[in-house]
Amino acid sequence: MVEIFSNLLIPLIILYIVIYGSYKKVDIYDSFVRGAVEGLKATWSILPYIIGIFLAIGIFKTGKGIEVLEFIFTPIAKLMSIPKELIGLIIVKPLSGSGALGMYAELAGRVGIDTIIEKMGSTIVGASETIFYTMAIYYGSLKIKNTRHTLSCAMLSHVAGVLASVFI
Repeated sequence: MVEIFSNLLIPLIILYIVIYGSYKKVDIYDSFVRGAVEGLKATWSILPYIIGIFLAIGIFKTGKGIEVLEFIFTPIAKLMSIPKELIGLIIVKPLSGSGALGMYAELAGRVGIDTIIEKMGSTIVGASETIFYTMAIYYGSLKIKNTRHTLSCAMLSHVAGVLASVFI
C-alpha cells in the first residue's frame, strides 16, 4: 500500500500543478521554462562555492586532517563516553554528506550491523547536517559575507545531535 502511494505521489503532484495552473490561467510551459532558466542561473552562480568546498574537503581528507583531529578529540570523546570509532564520522559530517556516508559504510563493515556503535553512527548521519557545504551554497548564492551566528548555532546543533545519538 505504501509503495503504491509513494509511486503515485509525484505524478499526482505534477497533475495537481497542471490542473491548478490551468484553472488559474497560467501558461504552465512558459513558467516551467522560466523556472528552469532561473535554476540554471542559480546553479551557475553557486558553482564556484561548490567547487571551493569540495576542494577544501579533498585537501583536508588527503592531508591527514581527519587523523589529526581524531587525535586531538579522542580525550574529549573519552571524557564524554563517545566511542572512538565515531570520532571521524563526527568530524566529517559537518563537512561532507557523501564523505560521512562513506565513513559510515566503512564503520558498519568494521563494527557490524545492529551493533550499538553502528546504530549511533547511523543516527549521527541522519541527525546532523553538512553545515559547511550548506552554508557555502546558501550564503554563496546570496553573496552574504556576514553569517553572524549561523556557524556557531549550527555546530551547537551538531554537537547536540551527536550527544543525543550517543546517549539515547
